[in-house]
Amino acid sequence: VTEVANTASGTVPQDDSKKRWKNWRQRTIFTFLMIGGFFTFIALGPLSIMLMVLCLQVMIYREVISLSSVPKKERDLPWSRAMNVYFLGCLEYYLYGQNIHRALKRHPWLEAHLQPVFAHHTFISFSMYLLGFVWFVSTLRKGYYRFQMGQFAWTHMALALVVMQSQFMIENIFEGIFWFFLPIALVIVNDIFAYVFGFFFGRHQLIELSPKKTWEGYIGGGLTTMVFGFVFTALLSDWKFMVCAPPNLHMTVFSDVQCDVNPVFVPRDYRVPSAVTAILSTVLHKTITTVTIRPVQFHSLAISAFASLIAPFGGFFASGVKRAFNIKDFGNSIPGHGGVTDRFDCQFIMAAFSHTYFTSFIKLSTVTVGAVFSSFLVLNPEKQIELYHSIQEYLQTSGSVASIVSPIS
Repeated sequence: VTEVANTASGTVPQDDSKKRWKNWRQRTIFTFLMIGGFFTFIALGPLSIMLMVLCLQVMIYREVISLSSVPKKERDLPWSRAMNVYFLGCLEYYLYGQNIHRALKRHPWLEAHLQPVFAHHTFISFSMYLLGFVWFVSTLRKGYYRFQMGQFAWTHMALALVVMQSQFMIENIFEGIFWFFLPIALVIVNDIFAYVFGFFFGRHQLIELSPKKTWEGYIGGGLTTMVFGFVFTALLSDWKFMVCAPPNLHMTVFSDVQCDVNPVFVPRDYRVPSAVTAILSTVLHKTITTVTIRPVQFHSLAISAFASLIAPFGGFFASGVKRAFNIKDFGNSIPGHGGVTDRFDCQFIMAAFSHTYFTSFIKLSTVTVGAVFSSFLVLNPEKQIELYHSIQEYLQTSGSVASIVSPIS
């Protein structure tokens, strides 16, 4: 009767107090361990972060694929698991091959030696996928068609939702570790404080898919995330390690990084509306007509709003998947949290949004020396020499350099 009454009134049923506090302690300990490990990978630089993301992709893909596993049928289809691994390898080769090519643009001569591979990278990747497709079709067996087609579809869904979405994290790294770090930090903060507010003040259920999520946690976590994002962004904006695009993959927190920062990180003075000035003068007995704020702080509010309002629905989607398969967690690799997927279910959509937001509203349109040299390598030798002489003639005519005697005829 009590449970029915609680459900009807919208209140969240109270668990056994002792069990709740045990889970709270366990969850808190491993939360701080994960945060510590996360900061360690950040400090070790882009290469370390990329390897971390790769490991997470593989672990989460494995957890998601295992949901559709039917051991009895798979024993009769010995290649089914091998194909899951093969298709993951094809996609990872395609995605990380692009990232390696981008990194090598900062090392022109090394790129020149690998240019034939990079020039046909997409075709090689597609050919690998076609081999997997032929392999799958050739293994279709009578009596298992529906199961095999379902497995094939589930594999591709996992690749799209897990691997391809998480790849936006890598894209963000190349724009500056700040754009990788901030979105993830916002989701972590929102998750922590939504749990805290829900634990202490939660009374009204937010969504049926996730009974322990409450309106109190959703609102409290959201407001805390907005404040955190605005303040934390200002603290990070002076740190070149964070805001500069990585000059190389082996950069670490101890590296001396220098760059021309994006203008959004440069402080600007904003006029305070007269009405607000009047109120502040009355309350603080001090006249404030301007405030100094970095434009990126306003952008952080938009990203924080997404982390608070929309990203949690990635977690609700994961809850729907768990209910569909009648499981509590995706795994048990993280005590108090479940599987890796349970902790990163919101991060995928967050990474996709932050990258889309950055490229739409913040990214500067620039042409780099590496990009120009990469295009130069595609030209045949005659065109390369023609371009060389054209650049030489322009520089001499404009007075940018002294007259050069060309060794090339």
